[in-house]
Amino acid sequence: MAGPQQARAIQRFEVSLKAAIVHDRRLLLLKEADTGFWELPGGRIDVGEEQLPHEAILAREIREELGANVRLLIRPESASFMRQRQADGVYLFLLVRLAVFDGGTIQLSDEHSDYRWYGPDDWQRLKFPELSDYAAGLKAVWRLVDGIS
Repeated sequence: MAGPQQARAIQRFEVSLKAAIVHDRRLLLLKEADTGFWELPGGRIDVGEEQLPHEAILAREIREELGANVRLLIRPESASFMRQRQADGVYLFLLVRLAVFDGGTIQLSDEHSDYRWYGPDDWQRLKFPELSDYAAGLKAVWRLVDGIS
């Protein structure tokens, strides 16, 4: 007879909602001020937001990172991938929603030092977080963009 089963270890991670914002077949990427890595806009779900629609959380994050007058049409298409934060080793599960830029002026928060619009072939030379599958995630995002073009 087998002994008592050991409890299976469950990974603990944070969930982050990101926006793959496209405009004229170009994707918006932001440069992190502290690391120099490039990323999609968006961020973690705050305590108390668990029951909110993803669109509402993503809208808050976009206001915080890109300014209050940026307008987006958030679409249902999504992709997901992982990133490990270098500072503390915490894993982030990134849920990316496709969004179409609908106007406004981008005003970056202090979290980011630069932003650029990249086409389907010119983003691959950028520096992404090393402990992540950002490159594979962005390839999945481009497949979503191709699906709406």
